[in-house]
Amino acid sequence: MVSGMVDRRSSQALVMKELSKNVLTQELSQRGYASAGQEAKFYVVSKWRKEINLSAAEAVRFSLIVELYDTANQSLFWRAELPYIFNAMQWSDARVSQTLRLAIQNFPVHMKKASELPTSD
Repeated sequence: MVSGMVDRRSSQALVMKELSKNVLTQELSQRGYASAGQEAKFYVVSKWRKEINLSAAEAVRFSLIVELYDTANQSLFWRAELPYIFNAMQWSDARVSQTLRLAIQNFPVHMKKASELPTSD
């Protein structure tokens, strides 16, 4: 799990990084994916951005990008982008967790391969 934010020194960024790891791991686990460590088939990258929009009444807003990459060839195969998902005044652990769940909600459930194909009688 890799996560990041523009200002990595702030405690807010550290909280968002830890919540990203925990929430996305939990959400993928609920979809049937297991953490595989070095033998993982894919890995997740979350990117939080704190952006300033001087033309808006609520100038500071957060955006989130969640990407999944194939481990074998380092290629992106799934992405969710939530631009300007909430403003700085709405920041809380609960709001960050809710946003992460929203980002990953359309990722498919893991389908196990059948060990044997059915036979037709």
